[in-house]
Amino acid sequence: TMLDNRANWKIDQVREAHNELLDAMMQSYRNLIRFARRNNLSVSASPQDIGVLTRKLYAAFEALPGKVTLVNPQISPDLSEPNLTFIHVPPGRANRSGWYLYNRAPNMDSIISHQPLEYNRYLNKLVAWAWFNGLLTSRTHLFIKGNGIVDLPKLQEMVADVSHHFPLRLPAPTPKALYSPCEIRHLAIIVNLEYDPTAAFRNKVVHFDFRKLDVFSFGEEQNCLIGSIDLLYRNSWNEVRTLHFNGEQAMIEALKTILGKMHQDAAPPDSVEVFCYSQHLRGLIRTRVQQLVSECIELRLSSTRQETGRFKALRVSGQTWGLFFERLNVSVQKLENAIEFYGAISHNKLHGLSVQVETNQVKLPSVVDGFASEGIIQFFFEETGDEKGFNIYILDESNRAEVYHHCEGSKEELVRDVSRFYSSSHDRFTYGSSFINFNLPQFYQIVKTDGRAQVIPFRTQPINTVPPANQDHDAPLLQQYFS
Repeated sequence: TMLDNRANWKIDQVREAHNELLDAMMQSYRNLIRFARRNNLSVSASPQDIGVLTRKLYAAFEALPGKVTLVNPQISPDLSEPNLTFIHVPPGRANRSGWYLYNRAPNMDSIISHQPLEYNRYLNKLVAWAWFNGLLTSRTHLFIKGNGIVDLPKLQEMVADVSHHFPLRLPAPTPKALYSPCEIRHLAIIVNLEYDPTAAFRNKVVHFDFRKLDVFSFGEEQNCLIGSIDLLYRNSWNEVRTLHFNGEQAMIEALKTILGKMHQDAAPPDSVEVFCYSQHLRGLIRTRVQQLVSECIELRLSSTRQETGRFKALRVSGQTWGLFFERLNVSVQKLENAIEFYGAISHNKLHGLSVQVETNQVKLPSVVDGFASEGIIQFFFEETGDEKGFNIYILDESNRAEVYHHCEGSKEELVRDVSRFYSSSHDRFTYGSSFINFNLPQFYQIVKTDGRAQVIPFRTQPINTVPPANQDHDAPLLQQYFS
């Protein structure tokens, strides 16, 4: 009789049947394994077939933090609920802090007498679970209680965005997809859903320069306007995953996580959307995050073995961070000062030993001392003469030095990348200190003429002739270079 009414089952009955089927299936696998061992049966399936089977089981049944458990849609044709209530419990209460989902209207008698359908610390996970399992439809009445940040209009807007961006049903993943590393297919980046720094702007006068609207270091206090980021994505194995980040470094952490889930040979995601729920500057924040994510995904997926060492700087809350795009991963480094900034770029492009020292703690070539100039960044390249690469001396605006010995790499690539960064930085980043100014760095080559070291401007083409020793002939060249 119970099975005859399967067409009318809702989520409670379906989950019970789902778990029973899973237990029965796993027991049958264990019985098969024991039978094969007792009878000394060898495996006839190919390793590839076994790999595909285990991936299917993993994708369908493995329970992981952040992963949305999907019930079998063939058990019951309609799991939609007429009412769904999201209740937030703040820290310090008897119940765990976080979000609780009920499939009924917020009548206290009915809520208290029933167990919640789902619990999670973050709202994004509950909305995703309700949508992808078919409980949440266009006919569902939504209710929300107990949180001053997320109100009903914001919840309804988020539900509409998620439902329009993510199709509910997709074809099953192919064996090729299951045998390959999983790749992000549909990605939603949800900004300031649970914590919105712009809410503090209400009824306040906020001073900022319209020409320098940097949402990551905003206004005189250089506050980051990204308070929380939720990731919701579906991968090539048809898994649905969620992640949450909050705090000033939410953008950096989310970027690193997204890029880390994209191996360099992966196909680009089919779609990437940014949904922003800020009270103020919503369009600006959404556009800037979309641009940043698109740039970083392109850098991650377009790098090749011959183009290792791509770099991107990002100013967040008045601090500069470097993202380094390598073949196997993406690393993040906080850059405290100009020495670390240029050292990071150089170390990323060249293979050598980096030693950070003050100018008065290292013996710089006298010719470098003679050219040291405050207020600009200076790179000096010196051939070692023993066919073991070259040395680099970097002086920052305050003439602090970093030295690289026996570097093995392309000087032309380093010059090109540093110059490219500077020529494009002015429009992208706002720096509130003298850490990095927008004078292009100067590049020099140390050469020997008649046994005497000289400094000449670095040229990307090989130097075939040595400038004359007469300094009167050299002066106009350097003067033109600085102008």
